[in-house]
Amino acid sequence: MPKHNKIIVCVSTDDSERIAMIQRLLVKNGLALTAGDARKIIRQTPSDFDLSSTYFVAASHYDLGSSTLITPQLFRLASSGILVIVGVKKIKPIFEFMCEAYFQGDI
Repeated sequence: MPKHNKIIVCVSTDDSERIAMIQRLLVKNGLALTAGDARKIIRQTPSDFDLSSTYFVAASHYDLGSSTLITPQLFRLASSGILVIVGVKKIKPIFEFMCEAYFQGDI
């Protein structure tokens, strides 16, 4: 599994498409063998993970500007090489340089 240094964001207004994108990335990065396996490890939000001891984060719903506590933790995890994937409805320009964004059809 390659080391990452940015938060990977799956950008789509459609919930099911965001989840499908995250599933494909989890399979591509070796955390799951099939999309069905990947679906089992995706959580609703990053808060559903114990961010102090997790070795990956895969959350289907998040707004990078919503939390002054969780977002910096996610960036810290990603910069230390931990795979962080979150689904977002849109990405604000202020966060673009810190993220690797995938849009519908990219993966």
